[in-house]
Amino acid sequence: MARGNARPAKRKTARATATRAPGRRLDQSVLQGLVGYALRRAEVRMRQHFIRTLADWDIRPPEYSALALIASNSFVTQADLVESLNIKRPNMVGLIDQLERRGLVERAVYQQDRRNQILSLTAKGEALLADVDQLVRDLDRRITQCWTARERAQVVELLQRFYQQD
Repeated sequence: MARGNARPAKRKTARATATRAPGRRLDQSVLQGLVGYALRRAEVRMRQHFIRTLADWDIRPPEYSALALIASNSFVTQADLVESLNIKRPNMVGLIDQLERRGLVERAVYQQDRRNQILSLTAKGEALLADVDQLVRDLDRRITQCWTARERAQVVELLQRFYQQD
């Protein structure tokens, strides 16, 4: 046999031959010290609870966030939401289009700068936000009940400092 074509024999290692019992949880300790991993796991859990809690209203976290910011700020544009929510412009266009189709948001030309459209909630959007706002706040408290009020405030402050540092 020619030497260049020969493959080295595969050696069995403990890692390759070890089996894991089905249904046994993986050892995640290699990741658990990473802030990004912890943030992602927490975000997934929050999102799952949010979607379950608001399933009857057919509203997702980005939609709620957009509605809440439109309701609490005057003269809001899509560009303002893109910047505040860190959502890509094409995704924001789709999100606002969907909210508009559902009759929750309307657009109006901004008289001071006709290149921009101002977003506002319709009566239906205001009603939906009134229905879900307290649910979201209650969910936020319930899902973080493992912390004291002081710990919760500290986590929020630390996370805000983290994402506002740029």
